[in-house]
Amino acid sequence: MLAARFSYKPKRLLFWCAYSSTASTPTAAPSLLLKVRNDMKAAMKAKDGSRLDVLRGLISEVTNAAKSSKPITTDSQMLNLIRKRVKSSESAAEEFQNAKREDLRAREVAQIGVLQEYMPSKTLSEGDLTTIIQDAIGKMKAEGKDVNRGSVMKALVAEGGSLDGQLVDKKDVAMLVQGII
Repeated sequence: MLAARFSYKPKRLLFWCAYSSTASTPTAAPSLLLKVRNDMKAAMKAKDGSRLDVLRGLISEVTNAAKSSKPITTDSQMLNLIRKRVKSSESAAEEFQNAKREDLRAREVAQIGVLQEYMPSKTLSEGDLTTIIQDAIGKMKAEGKDVNRGSVMKALVAEGGSLDGQLVDKKDVAMLVQGII
């Protein structure tokens, strides 16, 4: 009986170690998120309250997304979140202007300015997009794959695709793909 007891415990300990080591493996944060965190620290040191509020809100949304089924793990997802925040701030600024609340409108405009610092300045033009789409369609036809809107979009936007990480609106790309096909 005593020998059975000792042979059982090491197995249990082994399983416990395996579980605890997999649970503590951290995932790599996007480089844009690291930049936001470093800028937040700089804003804390400089006591820049308005900038600090914007960056804290952005990090809060990333943290909340990490608890959902789709955590933010890439820079393109981070850019989409920033774009979403900019659009909401623009609509809020417009509402404040219609309500003749210039103080709140100025705060939203300042928030837009902080967020736009993290968005890339270079965006693809419609001509560039059409050439990229035509190249992708040409490659798919050469490989003998089925060419429809879904497969072309998957080839363009998926990780490693021509538009992966680019600042483009997927709706516009889908409309261009449909027009070319």
